[in-house]
Amino acid sequence: MQLLYPFAKRFIAGQDLPTALKSIKGLNHSGFLSTVDILGENTRSAEEAENAKREYLDLLKKIEDVSWPLDLSIKVTQMGLDIDPDLCKNNIREILQSAKHHSVRFDIEGSDYTQRTLDLSRELHETYKNLGQAVQAYLFRTERDVEDLVQRGISVRLCKGAYKEPPNVAYQSMDDIRKNFRSLMFLLLKEGFIPAIATHDEILIRDALSFIKAENIDPKTFYFEMLYGVRRDLQKQLLKEGYQVRIYVPFGKSWLPYTLRRLAERKENIMFVVKGLFRETFGLGKLN
Repeated sequence: MQLLYPFAKRFIAGQDLPTALKSIKGLNHSGFLSTVDILGENTRSAEEAENAKREYLDLLKKIEDVSWPLDLSIKVTQMGLDIDPDLCKNNIREILQSAKHHSVRFDIEGSDYTQRTLDLSRELHETYKNLGQAVQAYLFRTERDVEDLVQRGISVRLCKGAYKEPPNVAYQSMDDIRKNFRSLMFLLLKEGFIPAIATHDEILIRDALSFIKAENIDPKTFYFEMLYGVRRDLQKQLLKEGYQVRIYVPFGKSWLPYTLRRLAERKENIMFVVKGLFRETFGLGKLN
């Protein structure tokens, strides 16, 4: 399986912290901010969850002298939710207490975990205002979740959603997903607290740019967020036009299950990667 790494490393910033930090600092030097994801989820023991927490604490120690803010993306199952909810909460508290001027955001997992993730996010945000939450536009429930998060002043990362979900909980057609994403995006841009618009979809990005200009929205009040190694041409174009662009940077030894799972979950994920590489290589799909 190590043979797959040359392909995966385009989208993974290394297997260890020193390698990832070089990529993160390189991005910052080019004007980008970063969301850092230490790969891993669904830990099976308290020891595994403790090790995952320790990796984030080590990262925070390594960046103590970094003046620019990082956004740390963590999964609640990575911190031990399936083992013991109190263990999970305590692990996350330690990370939040150490984060200081950096933000922490709960990544969103499959729909079986959505309610528990949001409940924990709301509870901890009462004490830790640097905690944000990711949401998935393809879930039917996300509209009311976003309205609630906005009301509470919780920073939201809006993405389409990458897991395979059944038709009783999620939109199945791309037209419906785009329609819901667009509606939620407009709400967040107008009323959200420093939201992140996380998409490489040129249709949605153009819609966002038109809305931002029509509503005279300050570019410093939100982020565009894009995946490491994906559509670097769009990343550079948005940055050049004066927008804040944050790159989602995954790294770690769990790169293989991460890569295989994302590609296996939905056939659209494979096509997304292939189309993105093709468009970037041949300069297709410019925003203007």
